[in-house]
Amino acid sequence: MDARVGAVAGVSLRRAAAALYGAAWEARRRSYALGLFRPRRVAARVVSVGNLSVGGTGKTTLTLRLARAALAASRGVAVVCRNYRPGPEGASDEAALFRAALGAERVYAGASKRLAAAEAAARGHALLLVDDGFSTWSLARDLDLVLLDASAPVAHDALLPLGWLREPRRALQRADWLVLTRVTGPLDPERVARVRRHAPAARFAAGRHRVIGVRSLEGAPVTVGRVRVVTATGNARAVAASAGEARLEVTGLSSYRDHHWFTPAEAEGERRRAARERAVVLLTAKDAVRWPRAAGRSDVAVLEVEWEWVEGGEALERAVLDDDRER
Repeated sequence: MDARVGAVAGVSLRRAAAALYGAAWEARRRSYALGLFRPRRVAARVVSVGNLSVGGTGKTTLTLRLARAALAASRGVAVVCRNYRPGPEGASDEAALFRAALGAERVYAGASKRLAAAEAAARGHALLLVDDGFSTWSLARDLDLVLLDASAPVAHDALLPLGWLREPRRALQRADWLVLTRVTGPLDPERVARVRRHAPAARFAAGRHRVIGVRSLEGAPVTVGRVRVVTATGNARAVAASAGEARLEVTGLSSYRDHHWFTPAEAEGERRRAARERAVVLLTAKDAVRWPRAAGRSDVAVLEVEWEWVEGGEALERAVLDDDRER
């Protein structure tokens, strides 16, 4: 009985906290709507790749896809991100991943995305992709892409800390594009219609993560069969599902808090668990950034994924590059 009373009290406290959170959000929205605060514009085209909820929806993977598309079109592109939970060398996992993929000169990370965007624009980058920028009210954007996980629709969720939403569902009306992610199989027209009801004026696209291989921590292709998935990303089950789609046998799953930097002791413990299961540790590329260098490496592999469009991708990429005006 005591446990049940405690659980009910806990839900009540979270519901009250969510109501306060919602009131604070509304006050902030009104302050911008009334002009008490104004978003700052920088001297570049600014495109946000964001979401409405906490957790992984695929922002990093899509941002990399868009950055590479911009580079292929000879656009001066840079990625702006928050230096959230930096590691021992001072960089966040996302900043380190973007720098490894695009070059350090194209990545601007800091405590303020607005200031980082201003620096990137001042250095001559004409197109800025703002990772997780939907809730950055202080920075004016030319385009807002909002990602929604197909496996976790927002229709029945609540605000933090009762649910997973950072903003109320009606905030989706600010979106220019809704992007349904982690799509498996053909698109369900009814699900698409339910998603689009939240932002009738927004355009729509859909995509998924496609596994392109497995590599060692040093980057060499490897062949593995049995794997223990170890991840500190926002959607551990999605990582395990991707491993399954790659025809890997998942023997276990260890999930840590998002953006967690693994300690040597944790890494050693996970390697031992995997060994008992006659498996190797399988990380995402973002997890690999946070895996301690001193830990064993021969029995650790990295799942490589890339973004794949299912619907609307060509039109969205034209919009990001501002090429719609040419058609």
